[in-house]
Amino acid sequence: MSTTTIEEPATIPDKIPARATSASAAPAKKKLYAVIERYKKPAMYAAGIIALVVVLFYAYDAYTHEETDDAYVTGHLHDISTRINGVVTDVRVDDNQFVHKGDVLVGLDPMEYQAIEAAAKANYDVAQSNLNRLQPLIATHAVAPEDVDKARSTRDVDLAQDELAKLQIAYSTITAPADGYIGRKNVEVGNRVSSGQTLMVVVDPNLWIVANFKETQLARMKAGQPVSISIDSIPDKVFDGTVDSFSPATGNEFALLPADNSTGNFTKIVQRVPVKIVFNPDSVRGYEKRIRAGESAVVKVALTAPTASAQK
Repeated sequence: MSTTTIEEPATIPDKIPARATSASAAPAKKKLYAVIERYKKPAMYAAGIIALVVVLFYAYDAYTHEETDDAYVTGHLHDISTRINGVVTDVRVDDNQFVHKGDVLVGLDPMEYQAIEAAAKANYDVAQSNLNRLQPLIATHAVAPEDVDKARSTRDVDLAQDELAKLQIAYSTITAPADGYIGRKNVEVGNRVSSGQTLMVVVDPNLWIVANFKETQLARMKAGQPVSISIDSIPDKVFDGTVDSFSPATGNEFALLPADNSTGNFTKIVQRVPVKIVFNPDSVRGYEKRIRAGESAVVKVALTAPTASAQK
């Protein structure tokens, strides 16, 4: 009888011995350290050069530019008020509507002033007739010259009253003083308004920037220098502008209660001077409706020679 033997399959070790692993990894680490040591100094030199370039760039930018975020958009705001008392019978505009100069905005009831004008006209006609009757009598000495002068004076007063009544009738129609957008409208049909009461505001579309620079920033700033303008509401666009003019006094001088440094302890505070900056027309083309009075801005003035167009 023959016997068969079953051989067990050879087993593969689950883990490579630690000594063999460390021995194979040692050359790789040495190569890595060698590469690091080889490029360490050039990398440090490159980083130093980049840092130096960045510092020089910002130093040069700070020397050749003046920047402030104390700036805002402004323009002409025309208060629309009435010159007479009356009842509103017609309102032809609404908020944010664009109007042209001379467009009718509000109408007041003119009947009261039409009656006044009719009475003034009647008084004038009577005074003129009386003057016409008295003037021929001077030659015959039937009336004294003083009576004619008094009649003429009465006629002139009545004429002035008639002209005033006509003006009041004209004032019952309120028109736009300039092109612009309607804002802060607070009048409706049926309201009774008083003389001098503000009914709405017309905002002129021609806007500019007022930037409050520190007095220490104005040493090399001149009218005509180019300006970069960033408006907070339009972050994806940088507008071009030009320094137009400088305020004749600091903002503190125009304050309701200016500081008085002649009494008490003195603490020096750097003052700010308002600077007017105008937009370049080509730069704002297409953005006219997005730029609004009162918006905040950041301006950066290049301290270069004024542009040729500004010098003209």
